[in-house]
Amino acid sequence: MIVGKKISAVINAPKAKGFWQNAYRRFWHNKFAMASLLLILILALLCVFVPMFSQFSYYKPDFTGSLQSPNLVHFFGTDGLGRDLFVRSFIGGRITFEIAFAATVVVLIIGVLYGSIAGFLGGRIDSLMMRFVDVLYGVPFLFFSILLLTLFGQSLMLSFVAIAAISWLDMARVVRGQTLSLKHKEFVEAATVCGVSKWKIITRHIIPNLMGVVVVYAALVVPNMIVLSAVLSFFGLGVMEPMTSWGLLISDGSQNMDSWWLLLFPAILMTSTLLAFAFVVNGLRDALDPR
Repeated sequence: MIVGKKISAVINAPKAKGFWQNAYRRFWHNKFAMASLLLILILALLCVFVPMFSQFSYYKPDFTGSLQSPNLVHFFGTDGLGRDLFVRSFIGGRITFEIAFAATVVVLIIGVLYGSIAGFLGGRIDSLMMRFVDVLYGVPFLFFSILLLTLFGQSLMLSFVAIAAISWLDMARVVRGQTLSLKHKEFVEAATVCGVSKWKIITRHIIPNLMGVVVVYAALVVPNMIVLSAVLSFFGLGVMEPMTSWGLLISDGSQNMDSWWLLLFPAILMTSTLLAFAFVVNGLRDALDPR
């Protein structure tokens, strides 16, 4: 009877929660992180739907209504060409998010693969690969962007390429360091003894065990990409009129300080987004690394 009760207790015992379930639970109970994530989702939805359903165009000028202060018709006012700043702010947010998220995907793919290969193979290959990273670190970002855009002209795609081409270096360094600590673990040595190829070890054992670090760093990369795209646009190296971005709107607003709304609203949207990502990153870090 006693043995039967013990067996029944073991069978009916609640299942232990996995790592990702515990991480989700910790993140869900982080109020600041959840509120920030909700804010990011709301801003992203507004960037998608406001330009689609607004009665005003983001590019057609209306000189009869130029430089109107915020009112019930134009919530954010109008610019010097009479274009509705409310619509232009969210179309600019759409472009900024597109560049940031596309660049982040490229940064993750290149950085994770490059860093994990360098760290796992080690030796001369690791040394050569990381020296190449050091050389790219020495290339000034603005100089590279100016050179690229001068040779091939300004476009949305080139802005994305200019940001992604340099930004994967930090990810590669982070992943390489984590790979060096994982390559001597028992499960990796067991896979090596069993004859598993190096590529399969990297993709099936190393990279999945790096996902906690990668997720946190990915959430940190997105705001960095937003800032870099804004810097390019601020210096006139990003998207061109009539298309716009938050950086370009802030640049235009800074040149016309009498019309305060031209600078205030794009700056508030961009600052709120960056702060929200900062709280999300802190929440992910606490959830994925409770120590």
